[in-house]
Amino acid sequence: MREKKVKDVISSMFFSVALAMILTQVVGIAAHIIDGIITSRAIGPLAYSSVSLISPLISSFGLFATFISTGCQIVSSEFTGIGKKDEANSTFSFSCFIAVLFSAVLILACLLIPEPLMNICGVSTTKHPELLPMMKDYMNGYLLGVPFYFIIQTIGPIVVMDGGKKRFTLSSLVFCIVDIIADVIAAVVFKAGTFGMGFASSVAYIVQFIILLLHFFNKTHSFHLVSRHLGEKDIGNVFKSGSPAFVRKLFTVLRDLFTNRINLAVAISAAAVAARGMQNDLNLLMFCIGLGLGRALLSMTGVYYSANDRQGLKRLFEYSMRMSGIISGTAGLLVFIFAPFISRIYTSDPEVISLSVFSIRFMAISLPMDSLSCSYTSYLQGINNRKIVNVLNFFDRFVIPIVTALVMGRFFGSKGVLASLAVSKILLVLVLFIIVWIHAKRFPRNSEDYMYLSPDFGGKESDNLYASILTMDDVIREKDRAEQFCLEHGTSETDALHTALFIEEMAGNVVMYGKQKEKTPSSIDYRLSVINGTITLTIRDYCAKFDPMLYLEENNNDPEKVIGIRIVKKLAKDVRYFNAFNSNNTIIVIQ
Repeated sequence: MREKKVKDVISSMFFSVALAMILTQVVGIAAHIIDGIITSRAIGPLAYSSVSLISPLISSFGLFATFISTGCQIVSSEFTGIGKKDEANSTFSFSCFIAVLFSAVLILACLLIPEPLMNICGVSTTKHPELLPMMKDYMNGYLLGVPFYFIIQTIGPIVVMDGGKKRFTLSSLVFCIVDIIADVIAAVVFKAGTFGMGFASSVAYIVQFIILLLHFFNKTHSFHLVSRHLGEKDIGNVFKSGSPAFVRKLFTVLRDLFTNRINLAVAISAAAVAARGMQNDLNLLMFCIGLGLGRALLSMTGVYYSANDRQGLKRLFEYSMRMSGIISGTAGLLVFIFAPFISRIYTSDPEVISLSVFSIRFMAISLPMDSLSCSYTSYLQGINNRKIVNVLNFFDRFVIPIVTALVMGRFFGSKGVLASLAVSKILLVLVLFIIVWIHAKRFPRNSEDYMYLSPDFGGKESDNLYASILTMDDVIREKDRAEQFCLEHGTSETDALHTALFIEEMAGNVVMYGKQKEKTPSSIDYRLSVINGTITLTIRDYCAKFDPMLYLEENNNDPEKVIGIRIVKKLAKDVRYFNAFNSNNTIIVIQ
């Protein structure tokens, strides 16, 4: 009965982090959707068409921003997971510099060669000349906020990892409010046209950037901008780790370009083009669920993977996949039911409403499968399996959706293109299942068949001891188990005794003095491994932030107050602490 009331460390971390990460993704898409709705209502359908068709170009900014952000996120979480704070900060600082550099290059390209970039969006300068001026105006207004967008995408996951979920949530809400107000003022008061819509998003990005930047002025936080340069290997790791995200985003942009062209080729009315634009808007927004869940999983996977924790990684994988299905399934059901209401937000044209309801409902059907595939590829990226990630991205974001849209558009016209979104996801799940079957060399039977971990990852099962601790009785029980476990693995009696004492001291302190963040108690995750004579003890909890080494330093003049921690530091070979996603993580190595 007690276990039903306890929320373990992984579930406590993942759910709250996932919500923050989903919001991270939503804010960028929300700006564009809000621009589209207000543009359609206040400026007109022609202006909305121009904003809708420029989406692939706007997405290309995210192509580079996601590349940098993901690389930073993976490498920083790996350094954090093994307690290397300086290296994590250097990675973060380097990524911020690269984000600014990339944004400057993109802005320069947009200013120097705007028309070629417009053409790749699928709008011919001869077929739709009336749209080009409005597309240029929107782009020019939006470019002012691009550097801030890049930095927000880079520092956002780091702020969340560094315990700043509330600040990021606040910054996201402020972003949306500012964007809506600025849109209305630009369209209604200043009659600024599509330039005003793009400029409003820029203002919102700047405000959000300022709010997030304040996080790094707090000296108690782990992440700060530093001037130490990265080595060539570290720089390469950032780019390599971010490359699958770049490939995925690139295929997404190409998919949208080709699908737009297919839809324009088979569309028999402007209503079909508008319905496709609405489906794309909603798909981008709903895709934030899978992308946000994936980004949360990406960082947390890096922490557990770098710690060589097989059992913790398995629990994280299973919980995240379950939550992806539940959250995206619920969201998809709501979108399916309220599709008529959503379409009327955009327009009152009966023909557009009819087609848009059709398109939105097929998007809703695809949502759970899309979210699960995104979470899964994020997990694979977190364990640095870039080869299989790129294969899945190639099929998921490029081959399957384009071929499906082409075939269904050929036989069913615009409705076929709109319905192809769901059909392509069904085919993707089938392809994914076949790939895992081939890799496992048998019909996939359990979660580990999907996890792509080597047999020796984390050591032998017999070399690891896992447990959850909630009460002092649990502490005493695990203390005795740990001592016996060490002796059975050939350690000295002294080392076995020290291990037991460390569990009693460190875990006991958490049980007695740890302040829970939630009304429901959070358990302590504890792992003990003995490999090649080295004893490694890892203790994780979801209580208020507490760094035992910092506490020892601050209370050095009061020996009785820190006698237990002082003994641990003296007898252990190495003691490392890091705080990630508001969880305390203490790693003790005993030779």
